Amino acid sequence: MTIDLLARNWALVIASVLGAAVLLFVVFRVLQDSPRGRLRAAVMQLRRQEAVASKARRAADKAAAKLDRLQANAAAEKPRHVQEASGSLQDARALQKIADDQVLVARNHVRKLILEEYPPKRHEVMRERYLGHENPDTTPFKLDG
Repeated sequence: MTIDLLARNWALVIASVLGAAVLLFVVFRVLQDSPRGRLRAAVMQLRRQEAVASKARRAADKAAAKLDRLQANAAAEKPRHVQEASGSLQDARALQKIADDQVLVARNHVRKLILEEYPPKRHEVMRERYLGHENPDTTPFKLDG
C-alpha cells in the first residue's frame, strides 16, 4: 500500500523533501544572521586570529634565538648566514605585527557587536567572557612617522 501511495503522490513527496531542505536553509540563515550568531562568528574569527598571532610570535622568538646563536658564534659562521638570519627576524617581526593588528581588529569587531546588539547591563559580563582580561594601553595612539 505504501508503494502504491508513493506511485500516486510522487510529486507531493518530492515537494515535501524540497520544502524541508528550503526550510532548514532558512532556519540556518536566520540563526546565523541573529545577534548571537554574528557574535559567535566574530568570536571564532577572534580566536583564529589569536592563534595566528601566537604562531607568529613563536616564529619571531625562534628567529631571534637563531640570530642570537649565530651572532654568538660570529667568528665561526659565514657572514651571509648571520645576514639571512637578521632578515628572517625582521620578516618574522613584521608578520607578528600584522597578526597582532588583525587581532586588534577582530577584538574591536567583537566589542562593537556587544555594544550594538546587547543591553548595557550585559556589556561588562560579555566583554569579560569573550574578550578576557585586556591590557588597556593608557598611552594615546600615535602614528609612527
